[in-house]
Amino acid sequence: MNKRTMFSIGVILLLAVVVGLVGCGKKEEPKPAQAPVVQAPPPPAPAVASLTFAKGVDVNWTAVNPTAEFKGSDRINASIRTENVVPGNQLLVRWLYLGTNQLVKADSVALKEAGLNNSAFYIERAKGLPPGEYKLDAYLNGALAKSAGFKVVK
Repeated sequence: MNKRTMFSIGVILLLAVVVGLVGCGKKEEPKPAQAPVVQAPPPPAPAVASLTFAKGVDVNWTAVNPTAEFKGSDRINASIRTENVVPGNQLLVRWLYLGTNQLVKADSVALKEAGLNNSAFYIERAKGLPPGEYKLDAYLNGALAKSAGFKVVK
């Protein structure tokens, strides 16, 4: 063999070794797919779940003897259940006589417990309330949340 053939064989062997080393090199591991970021839904908004008129309320401020019709001499109770509230949310009620669209009484409370709350409000007059249609508007944090009507009879 001549020098040129030996040189060619040497170059071919060198290329084979280089290709073999490159081919046997460490391959990159595929990166694991990142889980998509899932945002938690926003918490539910505070709300007035129910407004119930009654002859009385129990120690948990829930309605006892619910009714929407009262005598003028009755104490009229309103039990209001709120949900998704945080301490400090404000609950305001406005009692209205619809005969003259007159505000009879307003009252408010700062809610102390997170989540569900029961609150109770009442209206009564020593001389009795005049017969007619009334309504109670309940506002939660300044926004009207629920209205309900009741009747006073003779």
